[in-house]
Amino acid sequence: MRFFAALPLILALAAAPACAAPQKLQDGPVAAAPAADPGAPLWHFETATPGLVAASCPAGVQNLDPLPIDLMVSPLAAADTARLNALMPSGATLAGAWELSSRNPLFGGLSGLARLPEDEGGGLLAVTDEGHFAWITLEGGAPASAALSAMRRPDGQSFASKQDMDAEGLLYQDGIALVSFERNHRIEAFALGHCGAAARAAQVASLPETQPATQGGRQIDPNQGAEAIFLTPQGTLGFGYEGTLGVSPLGEVLAGGTARWTGVRAPAPRLHGLVAKEIAVHPQTGETLPIYLFRAWDPLRGNRIELRWGEGDPSVIRISRPAPVDNFEGLAAEWLEDGRLRLWIISDDNFNRSQRTLLFAFDISL
Repeated sequence: MRFFAALPLILALAAAPACAAPQKLQDGPVAAAPAADPGAPLWHFETATPGLVAASCPAGVQNLDPLPIDLMVSPLAAADTARLNALMPSGATLAGAWELSSRNPLFGGLSGLARLPEDEGGGLLAVTDEGHFAWITLEGGAPASAALSAMRRPDGQSFASKQDMDAEGLLYQDGIALVSFERNHRIEAFALGHCGAAARAAQVASLPETQPATQGGRQIDPNQGAEAIFLTPQGTLGFGYEGTLGVSPLGEVLAGGTARWTGVRAPAPRLHGLVAKEIAVHPQTGETLPIYLFRAWDPLRGNRIELRWGEGDPSVIRISRPAPVDNFEGLAAEWLEDGRLRLWIISDDNFNRSQRTLLFAFDISL
């Protein structure tokens, strides 16, 4: 969702310089107060998988394909791609930039993003903040077609209220889509690789309704929830709230279906909030690389994003006007055969005619 929090202060600071001093790319400490229940065991993907599949695809549920929809794919104009290319740091190249649209009114609001494995058709999977999954096929590294399916509640029916359907974060592992939701702050699993669009929501965890005590402990705004969701190399599940004004707290999921703050926060630039985080594990070396997508918005400068994958300016892409930019929220990473890392980002158009669904791909040499 759009970053409207603390708008009066944003307006007051809008004329300030956009670039802050370089900062080390690591999750920073939040002072004081130990995390609640420090001895509670953490949730683990491998341990949880059998139960999630059984709950999401119960006996008797048949595999269901998503509904194909028309997809119009428009590569960005040469002037726009030139502006994006001018922003690339050393070692980064623009692999593609497209605007996506459809006559289907349910297409839009794309938030979380994941790259699907080749044995499951490849392509991209996205979630919408109106409670749908969107499959985007790729041909030659470019988007080609799309399909939609409504997310299903545990009883098999579609979500009926915005309170329950506001999907934001997404990760995909071994046939299971893990989705974080705002408003009704939670994480649910959908075993799409096992029964397709018939998959039902399986509860993973309820998420905090209040900020960490070190940030005042106030009630979480409906649109400042878990935009980011990520798996650690150990198989535990982390999440990050968008937060406000450069303060994006991180948390971890517990085995009992609850969650806690970790006492650290994402390294968000000033006035930016965390909207996506992924930990990329190199398939040969096992080395890990945290990747972050941060977003800011104000009525004077519009949308601004920072995509970070390392320390310092050589490892960050900053996009703002006059370059093409919109409300980017989704992030997915994949390792290419030549050893480079491809980063995909997608924008949430909020189902607003004045906004666009943009899909960008960047190739990173590490």
